[in-house]
Amino acid sequence: MPSNEATISEAQQTANRTNAQKATGPRTPEGKARAKMNALRHGMTGQFYVLSDDDRSAYLAYETNLLAALAPVGAYERDLAISITQNRWRLHRARAMECNIQGLGQHDLADNYATATPEVEVSIAQAQTWLNSHHALANMTLYENRIRRDVARDKKELDELQAARKVAEAQAREEAELLLAHSVMKKVPLAAAIHVNGFEFSTATLRTSLSHKNALAVARFHQKNNWDPAKPFPHPYQNAA
Repeated sequence: MPSNEATISEAQQTANRTNAQKATGPRTPEGKARAKMNALRHGMTGQFYVLSDDDRSAYLAYETNLLAALAPVGAYERDLAISITQNRWRLHRARAMECNIQGLGQHDLADNYATATPEVEVSIAQAQTWLNSHHALANMTLYENRIRRDVARDKKELDELQAARKVAEAQAREEAELLLAHSVMKKVPLAAAIHVNGFEFSTATLRTSLSHKNALAVARFHQKNNWDPAKPFPHPYQNAA
C-alpha cells in the first residue's frame, strides 16, 4: 500500500495538471492589459527589469522615497543605496508571495472540507496548504534571510562611507569659512564658491553659516558674563558674516 505522503503527492500532482490545463492565460482585453509586461532600464546600472506597468510605477515610487531617505552622494554611495532599495523591494515581494501561496491554497481547497464553522474550515485549508507547499515556504524563508544579509552588508558599507564623507566635509567647510573670513579681512574680491579638498561651498552658504556661528558665539559670551552689554565680543568671523 502506498504511504499517505505518496498518496497526497500523487493527488496534488493530479490537481496541478488539471489546473494547468485550465490556465489559458488572460483572454479579455482588460485581462491582457493587466498582464502586460514592459522592460524598465535602470538609469544607474543600464540593466533591464521586466515588470508589469503597475509594479513598475510602484517600484519607481518606492525607489524615489527610499533613496531620499538614504541620501547617497556620489556614484558609489548611490549604487549601494540602489542595491539596498532593490533588495528591500525583493523582501516585500517575498512576503507577498508567501501570503499569495496561502491565499491560492485556500482558494483551491475551499470546497474540500465541510465542518461546523467557517473558522475551522479556514484553519484546515491553511494547514493543508502548508503541507502541500512547505518546501516552497521553507525556501522562501532561506531566500528572505539571504536578502536581509545582503541589505545589512550594503547598509553597513554605506553608513561607513557616509560617516567618513561627513567628517571630511565638515573639516573642509571649516577651512572654507576661515578662507572666506581671511578674504573679507583683506578686502579682496570674493569668488562665488570656495573649493577645499574636493568639496565646493558657495560663498552665500558660508556667509549664512558664519552668521549663525557668530550669533551663537555672541549669545554664549553674554550668557557667561551675565548678559552685560558693556562687554563687547570681538569674534574673528564677525565681519565675514
